[in-house]
Amino acid sequence: MRRARLAKLLIGVMLATSGVNGCKDSSWTPSGSADLILAEIKLGGASNVAKRIDADESFGRAVMNGISTGDSVWLDVADKLTPASASAEASLSIALASALPRSPGRVLALLGPKYPVEEVCAIPFLKLESTQITAYHDEAAAALSRVDSASQLKVRDHCRTVLDDARQRRLERIDPSYIVKNKPVAPPRRTRKKPVKAQPAKAQPQVTPTDTSSSR
Repeated sequence: MRRARLAKLLIGVMLATSGVNGCKDSSWTPSGSADLILAEIKLGGASNVAKRIDADESFGRAVMNGISTGDSVWLDVADKLTPASASAEASLSIALASALPRSPGRVLALLGPKYPVEEVCAIPFLKLESTQITAYHDEAAAALSRVDSASQLKVRDHCRTVLDDARQRRLERIDPSYIVKNKPVAPPRRTRKKPVKAQPAKAQPQVTPTDTSSSR
């Protein structure tokens, strides 16, 4: 009975939104869309929704935008999904990275084999300026500092380490002078003085003493 109601709800809203999306470039953002996707996952399986993300650009963009908000229901969608391609995996990492400053505890709870810390916490955004990288780093670091759940301290600290390393690495790539400005100054090299070879002492000429005795 409940399955039938979910099916009717899903079909009804999809029919309603199909009229709105007559234009190919229009965004798929109906009200309550996260709940609809969860219903679709329950009815048709997460793998079908994951494939649709790759096949339907508008749908995929709407899902990523929703997850980026850090909304709890949208993060439930991310939890249920498994990326069907490398591009979807990269897009979901970016979406979760966007959600990290807004909902750090919920995002950290999703990190693991499916969404690696090394991907989500590594500032995976494309084409950022140095000021944007610094601003995101500071915002995400501040959000992570608010996570105090004992069960998440390990993943929180791991995420923070990856975040700091990513900031350093990306700034170095964008601004080569950053390396020069922040490169540790090496201590001056000490020049070793060559040891002075001892000169052999000059042989003193032997002086024959003068015979002062008188001959007789």
